[in-house]
Amino acid sequence: MHSDSLFVNRTHQRIHSPGSIHVVGNTVLDVFVRVPEDLPDQGEDRWGANTIIIQDPIEMTLGGCGAAPAFILGSLGHNVSLCTNIGSDRVGAVVTAWLEEAGVTTMREHPGPVATSVHVVQLDLSGRRRSAYYPGDKVMWKSPASSTTPDWLLASGYGGVDDNDIDQMINLFMQARKQGTRVVFDPSPWFGERVTVDRMLSLWKQIDGLVGTEEELGEWLSAQSVETLAQQALRHGPAWVVVKRGKKGALYASNDGTTGVVPTEPISGSNSVGAGDTLNGRLVFGLNVGEELVDAVTAGVALATNVVRNGRGVLAAFDNFER
Repeated sequence: MHSDSLFVNRTHQRIHSPGSIHVVGNTVLDVFVRVPEDLPDQGEDRWGANTIIIQDPIEMTLGGCGAAPAFILGSLGHNVSLCTNIGSDRVGAVVTAWLEEAGVTTMREHPGPVATSVHVVQLDLSGRRRSAYYPGDKVMWKSPASSTTPDWLLASGYGGVDDNDIDQMINLFMQARKQGTRVVFDPSPWFGERVTVDRMLSLWKQIDGLVGTEEELGEWLSAQSVETLAQQALRHGPAWVVVKRGKKGALYASNDGTTGVVPTEPISGSNSVGAGDTLNGRLVFGLNVGEELVDAVTAGVALATNVVRNGRGVLAAFDNFER
């Protein structure tokens, strides 16, 4: 790990592209702590007795299903607006600086939340994780503040979602599509057990693209294989589906009959936080500049793999990456 990972890499080349993208989702400060695989039993409750000396520096990076893909899109040169839940605290100032350096315009409520979401991720030596998560305030599902109609809208679930979010998201998606904006949705794991299957599937009728892990999409559909899972999802509204499969890469399918699998390089003992959001950002970037679905997925998997390889989240997505 590198002690300078708090700062955005200014050296990677920005690709200036046409169009604008609106992202709606949360913003999180991710804190990575690598600890020994076998933690000692809790000792006496006094200073030093319960302290573990670790070998790697504690890292901080930008997280959140809204902020992380927005950062990727902004770094690639897109005009990006982000409707999010950044607080007015010092953590909020840090994550805002990262987003602004990538060219992302943030939209917030006034008065907004006091505290920003923070996710403390404890990683053992094999890369397994457990964490503590403060989800912060709710995200408001709103259109861009400008009068410009975005080409794409990317939205995702987050830690504070509930059934009321579905109604707001349906209204936002319907309004966006009426204006010609294409909508991509990543349900994330957070909607599980908070909304019914029928409610979730009603939301899918208002989107153009669906992205999620095999486990996340399996929350709403029952299928014997990932291929069947994707085909079932297509029957509920989206024109195309991308299933993120971690070390197995990704599978894509569209309602024109196109389907395929994009493999990846398995990387053990690393940190995968931010990989899925990176894939989302690069995927939408590719589709917006005219790439075919297979090419956009392939590029998204490659960049997500680089995030895992570097092990430092989206701020290091372009480090040592050949375009």
